[in-house]
Amino acid sequence: MRHVVFAASLVTLMCAAAAPHFETTIRLTVPKNAASAPVLMLEGLEVVAGERMTIEVLGPPDPKTKVQPVLAVSGLVGSNQRTGAAPVETMDLVIPLNDRASRLLAQREEITLTLRLRNGRHPLKWKRAYLTSA
Repeated sequence: MRHVVFAASLVTLMCAAAAPHFETTIRLTVPKNAASAPVLMLEGLEVVAGERMTIEVLGPPDPKTKVQPVLAVSGLVGSNQRTGAAPVETMDLVIPLNDRASRLLAQREEITLTLRLRNGRHPLKWKRAYLTSA
């Protein structure tokens, strides 16, 4: 029995190590014009030069199903190979949100979003995040 529990624990740890995800929750003010063609702006986003990253923008969980809707997926093309001490750069990332986001934003003054980083090895850091329209 101990071997089974140990093996299950080991598999769980290996799966977690194989696909690291960093999640950050942010609360944003919704401007009046943002519902028409919403865009999430991340100013001063820190990225490792040449590193691949994918960011999923998730909305608030549905009250019935508790599932968070995907409002956008954005990212940077790069390598997943470790390149030693690659320099950290800052950039402004524009993330267009989908139609579901438009409906969510239409009746709100504030919204809480979750940013889930996939394929990155460092938590997301930025200077300013806000919603606007395209």
